[in-house]
Amino acid sequence: MAELKEAADRFAKDLMAQNIAGLMLAFTPAGMMKAMAMQGQMAAAGPQPPPTGYEVTVDGEDSALVVLKNSNGEAKISTKWMLDPATSTWKVDDIQVQAEPQG
Repeated sequence: MAELKEAADRFAKDLMAQNIAGLMLAFTPAGMMKAMAMQGQMAAAGPQPPPTGYEVTVDGEDSALVVLKNSNGEAKISTKWMLDPATSTWKVDDIQVQAEPQG
């Protein structure tokens, strides 16, 4: 469980920093497709102020809630993870926005 928390923290930091290289490594192929679809959803909400902080809560054996905070509020991002057998690392396999900051 601690390893999932570390992976989710790293993922949240990469989201905040817009570290595309780090984010690319964080996803399974299925997770990447869902993230790309989610990107359109986020873009439709309009530009957001830069994130000022984050919280990660691990829920169960393979789920984490990432909360990105900014001056407009917070975006809650639900993630489902799987342990990649080839690399023994946690990867995001499912992602969706639960709540977005108000613009």
